Amino acid sequence: MLALFLVWAGAGLFTLQRAVSDANSRVPEVARAALDEPDGAMIRTPTNILLVGSDARPGETRSRADTLMVMRLDPGEGKIKLLSIPRDYRVEIPGQGAQKINASFFYAGQRGAINAVKRLTGVPIHHIMVVKFNGFGTLVDELGGVTVDNPTELVNCPYSGGTTVSFPQGEVDLDGERALQFARVRRCDNDFQRALRQQALISAMKDQVLSLSSLPFSPWRAAAVVDTMNTDLGMLDMLQFGWLQARLDQDPEDRILLTGTPMNIGGQSFVIGDPTANEQQIAEFMS
Repeated sequence: MLALFLVWAGAGLFTLQRAVSDANSRVPEVARAALDEPDGAMIRTPTNILLVGSDARPGETRSRADTLMVMRLDPGEGKIKLLSIPRDYRVEIPGQGAQKINASFFYAGQRGAINAVKRLTGVPIHHIMVVKFNGFGTLVDELGGVTVDNPTELVNCPYSGGTTVSFPQGEVDLDGERALQFARVRRCDNDFQRALRQQALISAMKDQVLSLSSLPFSPWRAAAVVDTMNTDLGMLDMLQFGWLQARLDQDPEDRILLTGTPMNIGGQSFVIGDPTANEQQIAEFMS
């Protein structure tokens, strides 16, 4: 049994190391330079990770960010917190003027997204994970699907390709294709409710990766997750990240949304932030 365990562990760690190395190679040095230096090891120090959902189509070399979310791992408080930023949030981008915050990724890639989020929130960003949506469905299927707690009902919502999608409120079982639809559909509600759905999906994926039935496959499933992303997290960071995901609580009340007022400016839809409300929301996220 010991020999079998060592073979299992060695093969799993080798597979994960290969995936992490490939993911690290996709983070440019200019993006690494924009990150803040952590105060200590992730396993004992509060750490903020920027999660970016990239919707680049085949043949495109750059795209806007479809999702912007900061994950805070706080071992001292025993919590994982999520801060979602609506992609239409209006910000100033150097050299481009007033733009939607998701354009920061289009104009300056990972470095642009990191700097835009730091300027808006004042939150230090220690690491980045960019998830490529074109592999997202395959990832969820690799996990065997997920069960998500849907905060808002959606009925016959228009989706790409001339189709419509529906999701009942409450627990919903999703395969890869349905999970991608769940994360991206936005025409029946707004960016705020969409961000809450994405937070619920992140939580459901964590639960699936760490479920008891997944334990024998966890290194390979973790590698499948890492294969879909670009990240600066090294192998040791990734192991600490996995350990904290298993140990820390991720409660619905710790899913925070940076709110604002939808507004049409020059024919474009924006979200205009309320500085007072946003300051309170960021303080809640960081406390």
